[in-house]
Amino acid sequence: MPQPIAAKTLAMITAALLLGACTVAPPPDKQSAAAQKADEHHELRDAINDPINKAKAANDANIQRNQDDNKAIEDAGG
Repeated sequence: MPQPIAAKTLAMITAALLLGACTVAPPPDKQSAAAQKADEHHELRDAINDPINKAKAANDANIQRNQDDNKAIEDAGG
């Protein structure tokens, strides 16, 4: 016997809410010791990400300059 649409919808909403609740991280004081230790030791992560972030920030000026050049060309009628 087929289930009514309302029952299926209710089941899907309940499942979505349960899955959504699972992704919430606990506050730092409630984390396990291993998770707290991983948060403390971030030197390697920062050593990898800092040059990448610096390169992205340097590229922002190039992107802005290209946009300004394109706008100047359009304003000049080209």
